[in-house]
Amino acid sequence: MANKIVNNKPIDPNAKDIQIATKLIALIGGVIILASVAIATISLVVFDRNQVKATKEQLMHSADGAMRVMEDWLVTLKGYAATTANRGDVFDAIKNSDYETLQEIVEYYTDELDYAFMAFTDSNGNVIVGGKDGPNPGENLGSLYSVKQATLGKIGYAFETLCSTYCSIYAYPIKDGNLTVGTVLFAYNLADGDFVKLMTVAYNTECTIFSGDMRIDSSIDGVTGTRLSNSEITDTVLNRAQNYIGDSTINGQKYFSVYAPLSNDNGKITGMLFIAKSMEEIEAIKYTTLKIVVPISVVLAIVLMFISYLFVRWLMWRIANVTKQLKEMATGEADLTKRVTLRVLDEIGALVINFNAFCDKLQTIIGETKRSKDELSSSGENMKASTQDTASAINEIIENIDNISQQITTQSGSVQQTAGAVDEISANIESLNQMIENQSSGVTQASAAVEQMIGNITSVNNSVEKMASSFEELESNANMGFKMQNDVNERIQQIETQSEMLQDANTAISSIAEQTNLLAMNAAIEAAHAGEAGKGFAVVADEIRKLSETSSSQSKTIGEQLTKIKASIGEVVAASNESSRSFGVVSQKIQETDQLVMQIKAAMEEQNQGSQQITSALKTMNDSTQEVRAASVEMANGNKMILEEVQSLQSATLEMKESMSEMSNGARKINDTGAALGAISAQVQDAIGKIGSQIDLFKV
Repeated sequence: MANKIVNNKPIDPNAKDIQIATKLIALIGGVIILASVAIATISLVVFDRNQVKATKEQLMHSADGAMRVMEDWLVTLKGYAATTANRGDVFDAIKNSDYETLQEIVEYYTDELDYAFMAFTDSNGNVIVGGKDGPNPGENLGSLYSVKQATLGKIGYAFETLCSTYCSIYAYPIKDGNLTVGTVLFAYNLADGDFVKLMTVAYNTECTIFSGDMRIDSSIDGVTGTRLSNSEITDTVLNRAQNYIGDSTINGQKYFSVYAPLSNDNGKITGMLFIAKSMEEIEAIKYTTLKIVVPISVVLAIVLMFISYLFVRWLMWRIANVTKQLKEMATGEADLTKRVTLRVLDEIGALVINFNAFCDKLQTIIGETKRSKDELSSSGENMKASTQDTASAINEIIENIDNISQQITTQSGSVQQTAGAVDEISANIESLNQMIENQSSGVTQASAAVEQMIGNITSVNNSVEKMASSFEELESNANMGFKMQNDVNERIQQIETQSEMLQDANTAISSIAEQTNLLAMNAAIEAAHAGEAGKGFAVVADEIRKLSETSSSQSKTIGEQLTKIKASIGEVVAASNESSRSFGVVSQKIQETDQLVMQIKAAMEEQNQGSQQITSALKTMNDSTQEVRAASVEMANGNKMILEEVQSLQSATLEMKESMSEMSNGARKINDTGAALGAISAQVQDAIGKIGSQIDLFKV
C-alpha cells in the first residue's frame, strides 16, 4: 500500500486515520452512558434499602401500636372489674347470696359496656352468675391464672382460653376486709375478628393472633387454625420473650414480619401478635420506581450526548481555523501578515493567542533578517577593503613591538628596587598587628564581665517584678477574702434570724398538734355516742389522734434540733468575726511588704540602666578595636599581595620580553594570512546573496 503524502512528506502507513472529534464523542458518550447506568443503579439500590428500612420502621410502629391497643383494652377491663368489685351492692349480694341482684348488674353492664364475657365467682372460682355469652353458673374457673390470682386476693390479668376462645381477661377480688368472698372478671374475645380488623384498617398491614403457636384469628385467608412451623420464631418469641423481626413465608407468600409476645402479669408467654407486610407490595413499589428512573436516565443520556456532539463539533471548527491558517502559510506565498480570529477566551483561545503571537514574532524576525541581509552585503564589501588596510597596519605593529621590547628591559630594573621597599613595610605591619591583638583581648574580657553583671541584675529585677506581681495578686485575694467573709457574716446573721422564725413556727405546730389531739378525742367521744353508725367516724378520729401525737413528737424533736442549730450558728458567728479581723491584719502587712518590694525594684532598674551604659561604651570600644584589627589584617594581606604582585611583575616582565619576539614572528604570519582573508571575503558575499534570495520569499 502506497504511503500518504502530506506537505511533500510521506506518512507512516500504520498511522490510524481517526479524527479527534470521533474519539471525543465516543469517550463522552461512553462516560454519559456509564454515568446514567451508575446513577440509575445507585438510585434503585438506595431506594430499595430505604424502602426496606421504612417498611421495618412502619411494622415496628404498627406492632407498638397494636400492643398499646391491647394494653388499652386491658386497662378498660381493669376499670370495669375494679368498679364492679368495689360496689357496695355487689359485696352485699355475694355475701347474702343475692344472685338476682348480680344478674341485674350483669344485664345492665351487657347493655351499657363493651366487652365479650363477664362473670361473678365465689371464693373457690365457681361461677355464680355469668353473662349472656359468658361462663355458665356452676362452672369452675379456678384453673384460669387470672381467676386464681383473684381468689388469692390479688389483681390478675392474662391472655387465656375462656369459653373455648382466646381472650384477654382481667379478674378482681371482692373482699370483706382481708377475706376474699368472690371475684369478678371481664374479658375481650381476641378471636372474633374485631382486633385483627382494627389493626388491618388502622395500619394497612396483615395481622394474626396466636394462642401459643396456633393461629386463632388472621387477616390472611386460609391460615386460621394452622400452627406456626418456624422453630426459630417460636423459640425467640414464646421461649425467650423477645420480638422477632424478619422475613417469613405463609402459604407460599413472603412477608416482612414482626412477632411480639403476649404475656400474663407474671411474665408467662401464652400467645403472639403477628404484624406483617407482603413482599409483593414492596417489590411492586420498586418496579414502579424502576419504570420511572430508567426512561428518565435514557432520555437524559440522549440529551447530554447531543449537547456533547454540538460542543465537540464547535471545538473542532475552532481548531480547523488554526489548521487552515498553518496550511496556507506552509503552501502559499508564506504571508506572515495573516492572523487567526480570536472568538472565545479558553484553552483554544490561548492557542490562537499564542499562534498569533508566534506569527508576530516570526514576522519581526524575518523582517529583521531582511534588513540584516542588506547590511551584511555592504559589510562584505567593507570587509574586503578592511583586509587590505589590516595588512599595512600589521607592518606598523611589527615596528612598535620592537620599541616595546627595549622599554621592557628598562622596566625590569625598576621592579627590583620596588620589591626591597615592600619587604620592609611588611615587617612593620606585623609588629602593629600584634599590639592590636593584645588590646582586643583586654576589651573583650571587660565586656564579658559587664555583660555577666547585667545578666545578674536582670535576673534579680525579674524576680522582684514577679514578687511585686505576686504581692499585688495576694493583696487582691486578701481584699476579696475580706469582702467574702463579710458576706458570710451577713448570711449567718440571716440564718440566725430565720432559725428563730423556725422556732416560732415549731411552737405554732406544737400548739396545733395539741388542739388536733383534743379535737380527735372529742370526735372519738361523739363516735362512741353514735354507736354502730359512728364506727367509721371513730376510725377517722383515731387516725387524726395518731397523726396529732406524731406531729407533737416530731415538733419536740425539731425544737431540740433548732436549739442545737442556733448554738452552732452562734459559734460560727464568733469564728467568722475572728477570721474577719485576721484578714484585715494580713491585708495591712501585705501592703507594707509590697511598698518595700517596689523600692527594691526602682533601685535595681537604676543599677540596670548604669550597667547598660557601661556595656554600650565597652561595645563601642570593642567595635573600634575590631575595625582597627581588621584594617591591620587587611594591610598585612595587602602588603603580601603587593609583594606577590611585584614578584609576578618581575616574572611577567621576562615573559613579556620573550613574548614580544614571538609577537613579532606572529605579526609576520598574520601579514601572510591577509591575502587568504581577501579570498574568504569574496565567498562571504556569495553566501549573503543566496540567503537573501530565500528570505525574500516571505511577505512581511
